[in-house]
Amino acid sequence: MSTAPKIENAALAMDAWKKVVQTQEHFNEICMKVRTLYATVLAAILSLYGVFLKDSKDHELEILGFYFDPLLFVTLAVFVTTTLFYFVDKDWYHRLLMGAVAQGTVIEERWGNILPEITLGSKISQHSPVDISDKLALVGFLKLFVNDERFKKTGKLHSVAKIQVFYKPIQCLSFWFFVILCIFGGIQYEGRSLAGCLYQWSTSQQLSISANRGA
Repeated sequence: MSTAPKIENAALAMDAWKKVVQTQEHFNEICMKVRTLYATVLAAILSLYGVFLKDSKDHELEILGFYFDPLLFVTLAVFVTTTLFYFVDKDWYHRLLMGAVAQGTVIEERWGNILPEITLGSKISQHSPVDISDKLALVGFLKLFVNDERFKKTGKLHSVAKIQVFYKPIQCLSFWFFVILCIFGGIQYEGRSLAGCLYQWSTSQQLSISANRGA
């Protein structure tokens, strides 16, 4: 059981709090750099769409009779890049930041009455969430990407939800675009898309079954 804080130890508590705040600033800066780098890389990848949309046929890759549209690889690069940056941001550095914030909260709760100046972390936590509960359409849309229970219950975007809003729409969009592109023209065999090949195979199977029944 922790003892009550003593006024003579206030200077030590202040030093510890300053160190924790510096740690928070360090990890927060890293998180912002990760997002800035992601935006830069994403812009570079998306610029390839403009290049290949004009003459994608001239850049097709042929492997064992299958022809791959270069847009397929660009879309895959968007998905993989977004997924990796999302992991590094949310599940790596943001966790470290939250650990530093939690430690700062412990110090502030213990010493706040004696040192009211050190309540910075709690004030930031109070004002950080963005309340969009009155925007029902937007809340309904964002629930497709945000799994933060606090957002689902209150309609407030906390830090984790903000990260998911930043990455997951692009991640989901690129994934489904990749799947659709694979099926409907991104991969071709003998001039037909995978959907066309599947339709031809299904038709031939039906004809074969009908012929066997009529024999």
